[in-house]
Amino acid sequence: MSFLLSLPMMCIAAVTSAAAPNYYLTHIWVWVVSTLFGVSYSLHQGEKADPKQSYIVAPNHQSNVDILALLAMLPVKYRWVVKQSLLKIPFFGWGLGATGAISIDRSNPKQALEKLRAESGKVGGGWSVLVYPEGTRSPHGNLQPFKKGAFMMAVQTGVPILPVAVNGAYKIMPRNTLIVRPGHITVTLCDPIPTEGLTEEDIPQLMEKTRKAIEDHFDPDYDPFTRRSGAE
Repeated sequence: MSFLLSLPMMCIAAVTSAAAPNYYLTHIWVWVVSTLFGVSYSLHQGEKADPKQSYIVAPNHQSNVDILALLAMLPVKYRWVVKQSLLKIPFFGWGLGATGAISIDRSNPKQALEKLRAESGKVGGGWSVLVYPEGTRSPHGNLQPFKKGAFMMAVQTGVPILPVAVNGAYKIMPRNTLIVRPGHITVTLCDPIPTEGLTEEDIPQLMEKTRKAIEDHFDPDYDPFTRRSGAE
């Protein structure tokens, strides 16, 4: 599927710099893959986000399948911040690069921050940027310490942070496994956090606010194999 999708995405990227066509193509890929694996999703508190507003989207990162959940459920258009090595993967990585994803070198934090500063122009005009504050997938499903990248970009651009809590992805596909178990993932939007007028000195407090917002909707005991209804 990644092979079939990456070819038209690369062709589109070759003739236009517009990100929208490839963004919508990825949604087709998500629903096909999700159906094949038996993974479903639900969005809670979706009214918290304005589809016309730009955000720094900051979700927790439990598993590779939360990528599918976010693509399927988030009501805003966004570009990913990803590690450089992903763009080198044949077909999948090439297609990801064609969506306008921002690649960073996680082994060089200083260089990664500079890259986020340089790419801040990709936020705006109704487009958001999604940055995992933890930087990488959780080895145990719980929240890890946050890194500064997402918050640096937020104070530089002045756009609000949209915290997002994902539940269930870790148990469906734990880290270091290729097995995907059928199950249900919830995506809960939190109240956006304003950043206009803030400076780098405000970043520690901004990180705390974002973490607290996610923790308020994070459920480490959530069972993705027994579908729930209602807000999490």
